[in-house]
Amino acid sequence: MQCYRDDGREQADLAREFAQSEKTACRIGVEFVKIASILPGLPVSLSIPILPFIEGLLVASDNVDPPVAQKVSTNHPIGFWFFFWGEFAERCSYYGMRAILALYMVDRLGVAKSDAATYMSLFIAACYFFPLVGGFLADNFFGKYWTIVGFSVPYVFAQFIVGIQDKYIIFGALALLAMGSGVIKPNISTLMGMTYDKFRPGQEQLRTSAFSYFYMAINIGAALSQFSMPWLRTKYDYHVAFIFPAVLMAVALVIFALGKRFYANEKLVRKIVGNEEDLPNDGKTITGLPITYVAITKKQAAEERALKWQTLGRIGSVFLMVMFFWAIFDQSASTWIFFADTYMDTTLIGERTDGTAMMMSGAEAEKTFGFPTVRMSPDAIQAFNPVFIVLFVPVFVWLFKALNRAGFKIQATHKMTIGFILTGSTMLVMAFAASLAGPKQDAIKLTTKEGEVILPMSNTKLDEVTPTAGSANATTDVAFGDAVTLNAGDWTYDKEKKKVNLTNGTFKLADGKTLTVANGRIDFAKSNVHGEGAVQTPGALELKLKPGTYANGSGTLVVKDLNRAEAKPEPLPPPDVEEKEPPKATLEVVEWVKPSERVTMWWKVFAFLIITMGEILISVTGLELAFVAAPPSMKSFITGCWLAVVFLANLLINAPVTRVYQIPGVTPQAYFLMLAAAMVVVVLIFIPIGMSFNKAMAKKAREEEAEKARLNTAEPQDQ
Repeated sequence: MQCYRDDGREQADLAREFAQSEKTACRIGVEFVKIASILPGLPVSLSIPILPFIEGLLVASDNVDPPVAQKVSTNHPIGFWFFFWGEFAERCSYYGMRAILALYMVDRLGVAKSDAATYMSLFIAACYFFPLVGGFLADNFFGKYWTIVGFSVPYVFAQFIVGIQDKYIIFGALALLAMGSGVIKPNISTLMGMTYDKFRPGQEQLRTSAFSYFYMAINIGAALSQFSMPWLRTKYDYHVAFIFPAVLMAVALVIFALGKRFYANEKLVRKIVGNEEDLPNDGKTITGLPITYVAITKKQAAEERALKWQTLGRIGSVFLMVMFFWAIFDQSASTWIFFADTYMDTTLIGERTDGTAMMMSGAEAEKTFGFPTVRMSPDAIQAFNPVFIVLFVPVFVWLFKALNRAGFKIQATHKMTIGFILTGSTMLVMAFAASLAGPKQDAIKLTTKEGEVILPMSNTKLDEVTPTAGSANATTDVAFGDAVTLNAGDWTYDKEKKKVNLTNGTFKLADGKTLTVANGRIDFAKSNVHGEGAVQTPGALELKLKPGTYANGSGTLVVKDLNRAEAKPEPLPPPDVEEKEPPKATLEVVEWVKPSERVTMWWKVFAFLIITMGEILISVTGLELAFVAAPPSMKSFITGCWLAVVFLANLLINAPVTRVYQIPGVTPQAYFLMLAAAMVVVVLIFIPIGMSFNKAMAKKAREEEAEKARLNTAEPQDQ
């Protein structure tokens, strides 16, 4: 069974298992199919246990003989728990890293948002290309277990080095991460299914339960990491945050490796065109796995190739339309984040940054939750998707089963059409939110360990500022608008990251206030910005300090939410994490919207709610529909094609299209409306495609019924 959680693709099969009642599971059963058996050269490891048809959400079938149950243990085999916790840790690792990757490239590497969106698209595309490579290597050289272990080692290494702020190192790390994640995907779930075949033969309901738990582990792991990684980034910085998924991946590798003796024994079967007497002797792979050779005729090989093209012709147009869904959905890791980062207020409950209330006042929120605000960073909102998946899959299963019992049988293509409409509606929601937001403007962001100060644009471009001449200790004077000036002792412009680095300087603000940076940090003792229970920076556009305790001379300054602060005489305690290198303050150009003109983050949550429902209807139903359309020997090949759809969606559509978001003159509203219009076209094209597909499937069903009737009629004569 494929277990691709990635934004719904990897739970397509799992949701199907999760949705099974005991009656349905016993009636339908589970089968294994292997790609290599129908197309030489394609990986066996894309084999999956398929639960071919599901009532309600999926496509029901009553023409399947019930499996014969064997008297074996009804408890999960020991190996299951190694798969479960290993996959939980690995998915936490992957989704945690991916959650903060887009903003990391922009904030720390100086990558333009258009380039960062393209890199994200290429990274996701690579993650869905390498499963084919992983399956091929496992089936022909290493076996599933050693392929997983072998490629997990560079995966762990890449997780540790991705936090090094060097473009070449990071791109190399991303290549290793895509390779490791992709290679692991088709092998771990297949090995788990094989383990149940060996240790719990005939226990389809038990396996259904196992993959239900597996499904929950993937989504809960994704949600936890997507919630926690942005928090770690905000509290400790990126390099500390990236250690978290690295440790999780190392734990996942250890857990999985320790369970080897509890997994199924692997054996490779290779098909060769020719006669049996010409087959080579059975042998072993370089990892010691037995290899068995099987002969097939040229006619059989030709028939298999013809069947492949016939199947692709039947479902290719459906897959082509699904590609546009994934293109829009996968932008939740790039353009959605960039939009929220600039145009949205991150407050979900309590006091907003502009002083207004969201759902309840700050005092009410503090009384209810213990703090005046509940905020989520722009990239943490992605965690709502796996949460909604877990909540809504059983709801949709129940809904469509209820409709079916009531006599309203909704065809799979109709469900997919609704999913496409919901996807387009999501873009309309984002476009409407964009229309409510104010215009953006360029500003200068000062970043220190203590937080951020947004300043008016400098009167001189940052890369054109030169130190004052005529002094041994040359200083740099820069004006930001009419009210703020900076006298910096060390001004260094980083052309690659497009940032200014400085360790010492004084900002002269309005109303006689000063903000001093010393040794890369805000020196609150030398600054006079604290007073009346808050830190204020008049003349700056916005101040966003991180809550925490900071040095303030011999005492401390305790900063709370929304820049509220209280001076205390106690000295600063030792830091939780030792700094590897001296801190530096940075200055860079950013896009900024006035706090009062930012829209609520609830619009993005609402967008995730809608597109998750579309995801369930398109991803789960679409893949199942493809399985129904394909003959038994082609079902795993279809899974490989499904992964190729995700790969092509990001490579051919998102990689170039996401760059449009940053084209001067293209507003977010216009961009999201463009995507909504594209989905309108997709719906209009898909309707006749769905009708044609339904007719072809009806014809196929009639032919199968006629063949079955012919065989039943001929059987007494043969006797």
